[in-house]
Amino acid sequence: MGDGNVSNIIEMIPLVGIKMEKKSINLLDSREKVKLVLGRPYGVHKNSYYYFNNELRIDFNKQGLVEFIEILSGVDGKIQPKIYGVKAFQIEANVLYEILKNENSDEIDDSENGYSYSFLNTSVGIYREITPEDVEEMIEDAKEEGEPMDSQDIEYEIKKATHWDTIGIGVKDYYR
Repeated sequence: MGDGNVSNIIEMIPLVGIKMEKKSINLLDSREKVKLVLGRPYGVHKNSYYYFNNELRIDFNKQGLVEFIEILSGVDGKIQPKIYGVKAFQIEANVLYEILKNENSDEIDDSENGYSYSFLNTSVGIYREITPEDVEEMIEDAKEEGEPMDSQDIEYEIKKATHWDTIGIGVKDYYR
């Protein structure tokens, strides 16, 4: 079941857990409960279980309780998480950032220069591997090297840069 069908929408509820169809996993649930709800993991690495072709990661603390849940599927993945009523990977990165900022009410770790943000009050984190500024630089570098990027490559990179790759929720004070 760990690699079986799943609704492509997972609702993320900060400081609580996730809901999908009639199933839910809460922060601080046990490994046993996670297996009962989702089945055998697709993969296991250290203190993490992976499900649905590695698009869902669940991290456990030393006591074997869920401390962090992350959706790793990005804009083109099969799993499309919702948070605060919006599809996190389908809306523009800056729009999701503003929603998360408003829900968090202050205290944001923005030390990763646009690649990731940690919302300290709600224990939500977002990440992307490329920013719009990186794409501009990539286009310029390619021109300077005499090998300009084609429009499809530019479009793909812009799509990646303007959407988040991952979103995660953790227990209270996860990022502190």
